[in-house]
Amino acid sequence: MSYTIIRQKNREEWLKDRSGGIGSSEVATVLGLNPWETPLQLWRRKKGIDPPKAENFAMKAGHYLEDAVSKFYADETGKDIIKASAGDWLIVNKEKPFLRVSPDRTYWIPGRPKSDRNKGIVECKTTQMEVDYDNPPQHWFCQLQYQLGVAELEQGALAWLTMGRDFGYRDFTFDKEFYDWMVEEVEKFWTDNIVGNVEPDPVNVEDVLLRNPRHLPGKLVEADADIIEACKQLKEIKEELSDLDSRKKELEDKIKMSMGDAEALTAPGGTPAKPLIIATWKAAKDSQKFDEKSFAASEPNMYQSYLKTVPGSRRFLLK
Repeated sequence: MSYTIIRQKNREEWLKDRSGGIGSSEVATVLGLNPWETPLQLWRRKKGIDPPKAENFAMKAGHYLEDAVSKFYADETGKDIIKASAGDWLIVNKEKPFLRVSPDRTYWIPGRPKSDRNKGIVECKTTQMEVDYDNPPQHWFCQLQYQLGVAELEQGALAWLTMGRDFGYRDFTFDKEFYDWMVEEVEKFWTDNIVGNVEPDPVNVEDVLLRNPRHLPGKLVEADADIIEACKQLKEIKEELSDLDSRKKELEDKIKMSMGDAEALTAPGGTPAKPLIIATWKAAKDSQKFDEKSFAASEPNMYQSYLKTVPGSRRFLLK
């Protein structure tokens, strides 16, 4: 075996060890296939520029529900989930220790003797989106193939629970050619960007703002023909939207004028017991609001002591 299995004492130790390489949940980011994160954002986290991702409710729920998803998979397929695979643990490649994965669950491959080579991996997902069996999310596929490669296993599956009401799964075999390509890209990222400290190029506006939260006074950039055309089209769209907003307000005002002090507008054909309501215009409940102006006037010293400077954000204006 060209890997080592590490079983940490607690989750904090696991998180620390996991940060010492590229995990399976990060490999799609390196490849530019993660819709939720870019290589630059991952690099900033790995370098300690930005803090680690805080575990939110959805992430915690996904962790807790791994057991449920694996049980659904076992029920559907009859495969024997290995109980010892639950929990936080790492598989680390000996030759390239930055390759490290933490499978959600493993199972015994039916009809084979129970051994380290005769296991499969189940990557468990909980999601709010409908999953296409023939075209599962690319970052899920990368995650599973990366795990299979590092663990030197032949079979695996993606299993998902959608909105707590629908279960699906798809079995996969290990794709060595795809895995080898992933390893090349991961090694390049680890060597050049993490160890070599080369900052990845930005791929979206969020990345640009991470690198350049402030503008450089006096700096000008000359637009090429493509950007000039983009500005022209954007200006046309903004004008169309402005016309639509004006028409929207005009129609809303007309309807409100017809309602006066009524709470609802009805269409013909309903009954007093069951009116056909087509619009409502109700006052919101009373609320309390802090009177900042009055407080500043009556307690100027205290007001000043609680003020803090907030960096201004970059505002885009089309001329």
